[in-house]
Amino acid sequence: MFAVVRSFIFVTIIGLLCVARVASAALPPAPVLDISHLGDELLRSPAEFLVTPQATTLDQLPLDRFRPLTDRDVNQGISNQAFWVRLKLRNEADRPRRWVLSHETAYLDLMTVYWADNGGPPHTLSLTDRAPYHSRPLNYRTLAFHHVTPPGGSTTLYLRLAYEKPDSVSLNIKLDDADRFAAQSRQSYAIYGMYYGAMLVLVFISLIGAWLLRQWLFFQYAVFLVASTLMWALLNGFAFQFLWPQSVFWHNEGFHILYLLMAASAFQFSRTFLRTRQRFPGIDRTIRGIQAVMVLGILMRFAGLYEPVLVLSFISLISLILLAPLGFWAYRQGQHYARWYAIAWVIYGIGLALSVISAGTPWLHWGMESLGFAQAAGVLEALLLLVALGERLMGWDRDRRLALRMAHQDPLTGLNNRRGLSIAYETFRERFERTHLPVFLILIDLDHFKVINDTHGHEAGDHVLVDLANMLTRTCRPADVCIRYGGEEFVLLLQVPSEDVALSIADRIRLDFAEHPTEYERKTITHTLTAGIAPIFAADVQLSPQQMIRDADRALYEAKREGRNRCRLYRGKYR
Repeated sequence: MFAVVRSFIFVTIIGLLCVARVASAALPPAPVLDISHLGDELLRSPAEFLVTPQATTLDQLPLDRFRPLTDRDVNQGISNQAFWVRLKLRNEADRPRRWVLSHETAYLDLMTVYWADNGGPPHTLSLTDRAPYHSRPLNYRTLAFHHVTPPGGSTTLYLRLAYEKPDSVSLNIKLDDADRFAAQSRQSYAIYGMYYGAMLVLVFISLIGAWLLRQWLFFQYAVFLVASTLMWALLNGFAFQFLWPQSVFWHNEGFHILYLLMAASAFQFSRTFLRTRQRFPGIDRTIRGIQAVMVLGILMRFAGLYEPVLVLSFISLISLILLAPLGFWAYRQGQHYARWYAIAWVIYGIGLALSVISAGTPWLHWGMESLGFAQAAGVLEALLLLVALGERLMGWDRDRRLALRMAHQDPLTGLNNRRGLSIAYETFRERFERTHLPVFLILIDLDHFKVINDTHGHEAGDHVLVDLANMLTRTCRPADVCIRYGGEEFVLLLQVPSEDVALSIADRIRLDFAEHPTEYERKTITHTLTAGIAPIFAADVQLSPQQMIRDADRALYEAKREGRNRCRLYRGKYR
């Protein structure tokens, strides 16, 4: 009898121990959320959260210290602690409810999920980005957990979020119906695809521009776009998913390297675009110093240093907002194309600054939604920078044309100078080949111009030359070309039907000049001119530039020998 009692007591004790063991294994109770009509929502109260040291385990949690998760608690700044979120999902529907939990950032290191259905034994799943991408149970760009809550049942959840090294913590966890999650994922991937497609098109355009125009600035713009695009690919999780799914190092350690690389390339593009070395040498030296620090930060990251590089990379991103006032200053200093540059950096700089503040501090309460604004602003910024490049390119073209015009323009009269004669010659040759209408050259020389200078002074002589140039400009048609050939000699190239018409035009110029003396300092300066005309392109005439001047000069010499103030047509071997 005693043996039976002893056995009963032993079995009872064992049973009680087993019950206690099962009870201890069950997940602690959690606040309840009805998911019978689940859409897509961020976990908020009644969900609760708790912050603990990294070493704290599930059975060590101080359950009475959990507090409701609100918008004000989402951004936790930079931390290396563990963050716990708990919630009980109750399915009152008569069918299973499939749902997905996903974290909003792609750089979360660890998300451990503890769950139990209907108060049953708990299960554990550890999700991490410290393993190759294909090890994830759900093919999604961020860490995500898929589960099914039975009809009329419940699922108790405890989530543990943590980083292996201090990083920016967001408690934005999205709870989605599984079908809705799949549909929205496809939609978001399509939107992201348009973003990356647009950036790749801009990179391609800039590289083509660099190659065709031989402009180093366009290549620097392309480098900046590539660095910026890779940075966003990392932040979105697409770099790990599609570019280097096996490279745990680049997914985890590449963020700050690309932050610094993007910032350094932005400053380099800005130096060239705004010509800081020539326009703002002091600022240029400062920028080069900043770039050197950024390059040092990249080397430090490869050497294994973490927290100093983390802080430096965040400061580098925020510093990009300083490019906006630099652009406006350059605009005020006369670089008109810098206005689009400045506007671009106002938009992108604000987006980046808000993102860094959201990631590094608990001051803002919208999670990392600012990343979406900054990324959209990045597209607009890239387009505005392309507009700025185009405007600068047009400015280069205007400057080139102005330089050419100044190189071929007589500073006194504003007419083409002697250098422009060869260009005009080629233009008229092409016209003649198309129209077969004869082309003539009229060589004009002022009579006794030295006497005018000696009598009235060189300034008076300059006024006479200007008057003649203005008269030629008024007399000539738009297709004609007037050139100050040198000193008091002028050349007129024109296309007319015959020699008689050319001679008539030259004679009309001669009479007009003689009938309108120059008024200078209350003095009336009378003057005349002599002209020689030579056909340069006709049915039986094809003269070189040297020949046309030679023939017109011979006709001019003949007119002067006959007494000046007259026009003569060359009648040599080409007649």
